[in-house]
Amino acid sequence: MESKWKQPSQNSIDAIAHGMTFADGSEFDVRLTLDGELALHHNAKIELVGQKEGLNPYVENNHSDDLRAAGFDIFSELIEDSRIKSNWINGCATACIEIKRPHPRAKIAGSYFSRNGMTEHVKKIMINIEENLASLNIPERNTVIYSFDPKTMDAHRLSKIELPAAPINPSIRPWGPAPIRRAMALPSYGRRTVVGMVEHWREIGAPLLPLALKHLYSWSKYLHLGRTYSFKGKSLNKLNQKRRGFPIHVWPTPMEIEKDIIAGGFTALSDLMDPTIITTPHGQTRWLKPGTQPLNEELEEKMNGHSNIENAKNLLNLASERPSWENLDLKERQEIINRLGAKLSWPEIKADEGSPPWEVPRFIGHRGAGKTFREG
Repeated sequence: MESKWKQPSQNSIDAIAHGMTFADGSEFDVRLTLDGELALHHNAKIELVGQKEGLNPYVENNHSDDLRAAGFDIFSELIEDSRIKSNWINGCATACIEIKRPHPRAKIAGSYFSRNGMTEHVKKIMINIEENLASLNIPERNTVIYSFDPKTMDAHRLSKIELPAAPINPSIRPWGPAPIRRAMALPSYGRRTVVGMVEHWREIGAPLLPLALKHLYSWSKYLHLGRTYSFKGKSLNKLNQKRRGFPIHVWPTPMEIEKDIIAGGFTALSDLMDPTIITTPHGQTRWLKPGTQPLNEELEEKMNGHSNIENAKNLLNLASERPSWENLDLKERQEIINRLGAKLSWPEIKADEGSPPWEVPRFIGHRGAGKTFREG
């Protein structure tokens, strides 16, 4: 099917609103500007091709007004957007806010092999996020802070914020070409098994584990001693019995396996957020709201089977008529929780008036509506 969807720029307000409208939420990146604003920006260097006159190459060494003028959005403006208010602030959409660390050459915090000031910098951003959100009364379980920084939980403890935070595994440095950063992250794969990570993340107080897909679907998962795990089959059953519902967010999730990831009890972070692509390569009907608009068993089974385009459209129409999580009563919520819990080896979870439990699998838009700029 030919797409007529125009993908918005990554980490733009339009992109983040797209993920929160068409899926269960958005993951997006923030960096601290010279004047204390949070810029929505991934790379350490300015993401522009061509003219960059008047801008410092490193994001953190710019004022927010200059970044706005160059076309980048600011966190304080994001939370004023009507789509964001409807879906995240007043709804059940999830925001996974990733704190980005400055490049050593920015001379903001740390050097190439020193952490001086980095924990303080991450702490400052955490406080900034919570202060921006303090007056909005966003429901619990709608927001989590991510970071690749290995001292994320130290920064969280020092910040004394109430928003939950979780370090991402593997730990990746904030500098160097993408292949070099990934190569330097390899020791993280050998440090712990997935179950070992779950136990450690639970122990340090993280509500969930943001995990690279390679821990479940690559030769990298064999770098450690101990049992390896996958996202399906007997290996998955063993993992689910061990983690007992502890949430794992998997990135990136290719479309070919997104159904397996969700069915396995994981939250999927996806770069393929085109709403006009309604079937997977296996002919299954895509559904991007398993958390905020859960399906019944019968409809889920049909959407997981092979469909032609017309049948997929009909199934999507049926799915779109399903009540959203906020419109379900407590009995209906409990039935969904119990069904998932029995399948995925959760402990008992009581339904409440809030957003879906963290254990409920979600479909999250990576950088809002998917990557549009190369790593750097």
